[in-house]
Amino acid sequence: MITAVAGGVALIAAAPAEEYPATDGWVREPAASKAPPRAGGDPSRAAVSAELASAASAAGLTAGPVYPAEEGGTADCIADWTGDGPADEARLAALETALEERGWQVMARRGDPVPEVALRSGSWRLELHNGGLLNTTTLVARRSTEPCDEAFRREEETRGPRG
Repeated sequence: MITAVAGGVALIAAAPAEEYPATDGWVREPAASKAPPRAGGDPSRAAVSAELASAASAAGLTAGPVYPAEEGGTADCIADWTGDGPADEARLAALETALEERGWQVMARRGDPVPEVALRSGSWRLELHNGGLLNTTTLVARRSTEPCDEAFRREEETRGPRG
C-alpha cells in the first residue's frame, strides 16, 4: 500500500496486483483489460494536469482551491485538480466522457461510501472522487512506474502513512 498527499487529499494506492479489489467495493469495467496502450507514449505530469483541467472545464466544473504542487521525489508522480464543490450527475458523466475523449480509460467503479471512478492513461492511474469529506469533486492522478513507486515508498517511510 502506498500513501501520498496531493492537493490536501490523501491518496492511497494499491500495488498493481491489488488494483481495484472487489473486497473494497470496486466493480471492474469489462473492457478495461482489452484497451490498447495510449497513442503517443506516456504523458508527462504537465500534460496530465492540463488534461484534468481541460476535462473539468469541458464538463462545466469550476476549479476550487489550488494547492501547492508536490515537491521532492514525487513531484513528477502526482497531478491533481480540485473543484469548488460536488458535481451533479450530468456534470460527473460529462467529466468522465471528457476524460475518455482525452485518452483515459475507465477501469473500475464503486459507489460507497463516496462515488469513485478509477481511470488509466499510460502509466497514470486516476481516481475521480465526488463528495466525501471535502464535499467536492477531486481528481488525483498518480504515476505508476518503478521510480514513482519507489519515491512514494521513500516518502511514506519518511512521513509515515498519514502524511
